Amino acid sequence: MSSANVLPSAPPESSPEPLYPILAEPAENFRLQKIDEIANFLGQEVGCYRLVAKKYKRAKIFVNWSAAGSSVLSAAFSSASFGSALSVIGLPATIPLGGVGGCFAVVSSGLIIASRKLEAKIKKHHEITTLAVAKRDTISRLLSRA
Repeated sequence: MSSANVLPSAPPESSPEPLYPILAEPAENFRLQKIDEIANFLGQEVGCYRLVAKKYKRAKIFVNWSAAGSSVLSAAFSSASFGSALSVIGLPATIPLGGVGGCFAVVSSGLIIASRKLEAKIKKHHEITTLAVAKRDTISRLLSRA
């Protein structure tokens, strides 16, 4: 065998590709990139939980007003039922008015229970939001020191 037939194993120095490819970015850039991704994720979580808590607060306000209205209607129908019972002419209307008043009282009680459950959900979302904000702020503070 002659040495003229042997092909070189390495590319010539004039080629645009480096002899050894770059395998990975430096570790610091990778860590900073990951920290930035986590901070962005926490920012999105904060926004999401704030929106959900806002929706629960609106629902709670609606339920509270509905419970108050139902209580007023219950009182009105119950007093009308009592007033009808006093007169002989309104005696047949007493039972239906009392029944309607009782139905509004039951609806009011159910709405009060729903309001308490919504309050618990609002509290839970507020706590989650507070924790996410604290984590996000801690990461931002650590990034600003680096």
